[in-house]
Amino acid sequence: METEALIDQLAGPDRKAAGDALVAIGAPAVRPVLAVLCDEESPVDWAAGATVLRRIGRPALDPLIEAMATAPTGEVARRCGWAHSGLEIADLAAFVPGLSHPSPKVRANTAYVLQNRGEAALPHAPALLALLDDPDPDVRQRVIWALEEIGPGVVPLLRRIRRSRTPARRRALEALAAVGGPSALDDRDQALVRRLIRVKAATETPEPMHLCGTWYAVPTGDRAAVLDAFGLSEPEPVTMRLGASAWNHDHHVWRGEHRSCRRVYVTPSLDGWTLLFGAPFPTHEDLDPADVQEHCRELSRRFGAAHWYGASCGDEWTSWCVAEDGDIVRYYDVFDPDDQIGSHPAEDGYVLPHTDPFPDDAFDGIDLHDSAAFQARYLQVKGDLGIPDECHATSFAARASVDPSALGPQTSVQGHAVLALTSCGRRHGHPPGALEI
Repeated sequence: METEALIDQLAGPDRKAAGDALVAIGAPAVRPVLAVLCDEESPVDWAAGATVLRRIGRPALDPLIEAMATAPTGEVARRCGWAHSGLEIADLAAFVPGLSHPSPKVRANTAYVLQNRGEAALPHAPALLALLDDPDPDVRQRVIWALEEIGPGVVPLLRRIRRSRTPARRRALEALAAVGGPSALDDRDQALVRRLIRVKAATETPEPMHLCGTWYAVPTGDRAAVLDAFGLSEPEPVTMRLGASAWNHDHHVWRGEHRSCRRVYVTPSLDGWTLLFGAPFPTHEDLDPADVQEHCRELSRRFGAAHWYGASCGDEWTSWCVAEDGDIVRYYDVFDPDDQIGSHPAEDGYVLPHTDPFPDDAFDGIDLHDSAAFQARYLQVKGDLGIPDECHATSFAARASVDPSALGPQTSVQGHAVLALTSCGRRHGHPPGALEI
């Protein structure tokens, strides 16, 4: 009765004291607390129960694994997984049997536990490596992430698998790239990857790119001149898909130093323009308007024109800069419209995104939290009043240079794509990460 009363108190103002008391009870409290954790109708906050189980530690391990494996809903499995991943158990060996559990949810969550411990999990890496070719894709992905966090210590183990005849050989190549980048591959594997790139690049069709970050465009197909102007070196031929994958990977993964400024994806000549994705200059990606404009001025003196674009997949940020023969003819940033310079015919027929062309009463009576109703009214008013579309870096680029989000079979391609090192890359090398080829 004492345990049940304490569990009830987890829903009240004395939840901390009740939690401390349940932890002191230990193993006998595990099953009752777990039952509440798995009850989606319980008034007790699930996180309160999960925290108690985490603090109880080892006695909660097997019951949580059982509950995770048999969870009736995804929500219950998620709750059990959260409790399991934070169990206060010093000896990681206690978790390792979970890697061979019949349930893929348990195997994946156990790999996540080792992932969270980083280099400390290295002694248990062989058990993780046994799951490289697990039949469940979520487990395979979690194993790769865990190996990334464990770090370079797993490279010799992965190379041994690469030289074996086991079915995991192919996955080991991906894991090597994820953990250490190109430098983790031995000479044979580097030659294999380069050969595959050559084969795929020979018949590759441009694909629309996911855009989140900044890029430059210059009207030339002179690869050597482009690399020189941007201070890039050691160009490595890649497919366009691999180049785009590298750019998106490098500035969406925050682990490690200089991850987003070591290399730049340089496209082939696309409809007469070469595009560069990344942070080629020493100021990295945190460029202020003055930096952007000065780079564009210098580049335009060499190539006649230079464009810079920015877009975000996380908010509505968009920006563009155009220089011709050493002068800025247009600069615009949606978040700093007062700093804009000039105008450009590529914007004709659009409205700039910082403006609001809708009447004040356009959305009267609409619940702004009802996205479907808001969208319907937006389209209705836009159509009734003939309000133009908003200009964006992509729509501007489609008229002024090349829109990377609209690449396709219609795009003229001359030459090949490369990944080239920046000054940071020459010091630190390519960042780790498995990329699409």
